[in-house]
Amino acid sequence: MRDMVDFSRWNNDLAKTCGHFKGVAHKHQSAVKGRVTAHDFDGLVVADICGDVAAITRDLADSQRDTAEHIFCVIQASGKLQVEHKGECASLGPGDCILLDSTKESTLSFVQPGRLLVLHMPRGDFLGSFGGRIQIGHMLPADHPLAPPIRQQIQHFSQGWDPSASVGRANSDLILGMIQLAFSNLVDFAKDHSAKNKECQFAVALDLIQQNLTNQDLSLAWLSQQIGMSTRQVQRLFEAENTSFSREVRERRLTVAAARLRNRKTTRRIHISEVAFDSGFRDLSNFNRGFKSRFGMAPREYLETLA
Repeated sequence: MRDMVDFSRWNNDLAKTCGHFKGVAHKHQSAVKGRVTAHDFDGLVVADICGDVAAITRDLADSQRDTAEHIFCVIQASGKLQVEHKGECASLGPGDCILLDSTKESTLSFVQPGRLLVLHMPRGDFLGSFGGRIQIGHMLPADHPLAPPIRQQIQHFSQGWDPSASVGRANSDLILGMIQLAFSNLVDFAKDHSAKNKECQFAVALDLIQQNLTNQDLSLAWLSQQIGMSTRQVQRLFEAENTSFSREVRERRLTVAAARLRNRKTTRRIHISEVAFDSGFRDLSNFNRGFKSRFGMAPREYLETLA
């Protein structure tokens, strides 16, 4: 059960965490079923906002009262939200994301009570050389290839990091890079040859691989298209790290397969082919060869050692 808190207290917690935003109560509403908390994300702040208020607003006078300027990455964790910002209007459902500029007016109307995760990013650092090429006020749908890794990183930092997570823990530079990529012109991202950006490009590539291991479309060409780079540019990213696209895909699929074998219940016969296909492999012979090379034994032998 979520706590019931006095509306004025909830509103004060919102302002303390996110700056001069104001909650708008429903008619006769005196208490809020929810809370506002803050968590650290490698020096950044993630606000976790739950509530059944009517809306959250910020006008120009509010924005001028804040001493710091931010770009907010808002993730709709649950419920439904209608967002008005910079003349744009967007409807968000679970998993959708949007960027808001703290220097502009915003109205977030709750169509359904829900939960928001809001990453605070320093405005100047985030916009940087991207400037107006980042799409502020535009929604990133939940099914966009970059939405899951962004969402997972921010969710983990609002709930405590899970060591068993399918993606590695990113630092603030990498998560900002992912968000810049997701909301900007891909051509601009691909043309940035700085060392920092190459690190971000490689991290994004690995996250997309991890999130799509069982996706039949996963290929070097597919990955290149997702991050707006040529296949040769992506190959160079992997070569700079002394690896390759095919090696990273194979190693991650084998790791998933081994974990599936370890977690299988012994109450029924395990079909090695099922484990292989569920881990993203399409060729059983290739899976068996790769597994033996990686673990020193065939999948069935590996399973027997676990008995």
